Amino acid sequence: MSRYINPLHPPVPTAIHSQYTALAYANPPLQPPFPTSLPSSYKRVPQTAPSKFLAAARRSSPRIPITFDLIGAASCGLGVPMRELLVRSSGALERMLVDAKEPVGLLMAGLLGMRKVSFTIAWPGYEHMEWTHCLDLFTPSGPLTRGQLAVQIAHAFSEYVAKLACQTPAPNAVGWRLASGGVGISFERLVLIAFWNVGDDHWMAEVLVDFR
Repeated sequence: MSRYINPLHPPVPTAIHSQYTALAYANPPLQPPFPTSLPSSYKRVPQTAPSKFLAAARRSSPRIPITFDLIGAASCGLGVPMRELLVRSSGALERMLVDAKEPVGLLMAGLLGMRKVSFTIAWPGYEHMEWTHCLDLFTPSGPLTRGQLAVQIAHAFSEYVAKLACQTPAPNAVGWRLASGGVGISFERLVLIAFWNVGDDHWMAEVLVDFR
């Protein structure tokens, strides 16, 4: 039997499906969205949320993770190179990032209507140098979009790597040494996968390192 296609509402390609669902608060994931399989050159950064965030009593349910993907990418779920987020214009980002214009600030604000959230980077070997950044969920033109959020996260990691590249990581994490050049992991190797909620107004980024 042939499949009927409504000419007034043609199917939406999977690559540009929105993440939004009315059931987002009913059963949100409690862990970041890990890719099920990775190319051999990719490695996930094993960040651990600070215990003070995990121990704090929640006032609201976790929000669903905000994911980042390239339009037309051969493999969905492998994120966006952070270096591209800092060199592309806003118009170019809208053409390359899935749902770049979606107002994710509203989703992140949650039922508590938060205006700001904190964003923590806990890179392995540098956890003792905890780094937390504040993000505004609303701009003068409206809620923060997925594209704007991606750019802010990339800027934060760029600053973080530049600041800690001269620091020595803990002995058990020498393989995660950060660098602005030479031996170590540079900002240019970082890939943004997702942004996930670890506490009421606390978020962390899911990141891969491309070792090619």
